[in-house]
Amino acid sequence: MQSIMPNLPLPDSAAAAHSAALEELIATRLAGTGWLSFADYMQLALYAPGLGYYSAGAHKFGAAGDFVTAAELSPLFAAVCARQMSRLFAACGAASVLELGPGSGRFAATALEAFHRAGISLSRYALLEVSADLRERQQRLLKPKSADAEFADPEFADPGLAGNVPLAWLNELPQRFRGVIFGNEVIDALPCERFVVQGGRLWRLGVGVARADSERRFEWRARPADGSAEGDDEFNATATGLLRDLQAVGVELPDGYCGEWQLGLVAWIASLAQSLECGAILLADYGLPRRQLYHPDRVSGSLRCHYRHHAHADPFSLPGLTDITAWVDFTRVAEAAAAAGLEVAGFTTQGGFLLGGGIEQVYAELRSADSADELRTAQLASGLRRLLLPGEMGEAVKFILLTRDIDVSLPAFELRDLRASL
Repeated sequence: MQSIMPNLPLPDSAAAAHSAALEELIATRLAGTGWLSFADYMQLALYAPGLGYYSAGAHKFGAAGDFVTAAELSPLFAAVCARQMSRLFAACGAASVLELGPGSGRFAATALEAFHRAGISLSRYALLEVSADLRERQQRLLKPKSADAEFADPEFADPGLAGNVPLAWLNELPQRFRGVIFGNEVIDALPCERFVVQGGRLWRLGVGVARADSERRFEWRARPADGSAEGDDEFNATATGLLRDLQAVGVELPDGYCGEWQLGLVAWIASLAQSLECGAILLADYGLPRRQLYHPDRVSGSLRCHYRHHAHADPFSLPGLTDITAWVDFTRVAEAAAAAGLEVAGFTTQGGFLLGGGIEQVYAELRSADSADELRTAQLASGLRRLLLPGEMGEAVKFILLTRDIDVSLPAFELRDLRASL
């Protein structure tokens, strides 16, 4: 029987059957040992072919989906990002964008329009998307005319109002790239390890099956990482380093404390660095510097789930229909970048980035253009508040800029430079 959190909307029969099929797949993986690391569970829940949350066809973004990203919330977000990217183009001599995990495609659509209005001629806009379902949705939004139009080359299309910019959909990182690599809310969806503190040690949290009254439910299991199971050595190495770094700044985690880290983060940053020949990587995500993320008061960690605009903390509820994320340790991002030969050229909050990047001017311009449309004007004002307010996205989301072989200072990072906190 499926586990559904109280007060969540019930799925229809097709969605329930989809989730049940993924539960069966996970249970099959558990049958041998009775244990899955949480990272393995999250990998299946989000990315199992045809069944995982990001691999299947359910609506995910916007009012009809499970959550709203900044790009869907307001065109102001992408317009400000586009202005900052134009400065990076000038620094590296290449006006190309590679967007990671483009989601609905809304960021790309708005950014392309912003580049077009500003008279910036892009040589290419590439979208790295491994989900066939999301790729189709992006192409429906970005390709001109009808969604059913046939194109001689499915990899390229004229985005219409955005100008004659070649669009490319990629399955993997290019070997060499010059320009700007951009990712919004990508890192927090990387499969994460989860831990609990017991007796001053970090115990590895995994997933097991509990049975009661013939009902199968997934549940948390904790065990010491003794090196006898796959992943234990890597877990131990990361755990040891984390405890050492926290102790160095006077932070001691209490017993019962839960936390997370993205398992493949270091390798992921290294792969981006290897691809980037010259230019910048601009990343925006929910997260904090290490000493703030692992503060003793944050005893429940940062694991969050989203289902039809309901946020909750049970990753075992409706797998395949539910998004699962964990906040990012931006100190780890900075360390991984430095190890890969990149420079940390900026770190700030979303509010700081947007204000420093001229969101007030962009707002005035868009409001003037839409002055006759009262609903549009009200939506712009509402979006502005939600993007900037500390209680919304303004403080929770951070921007980090990583560069290679360019010397640039972006106004978006000058208003509130938080690199010292890393």
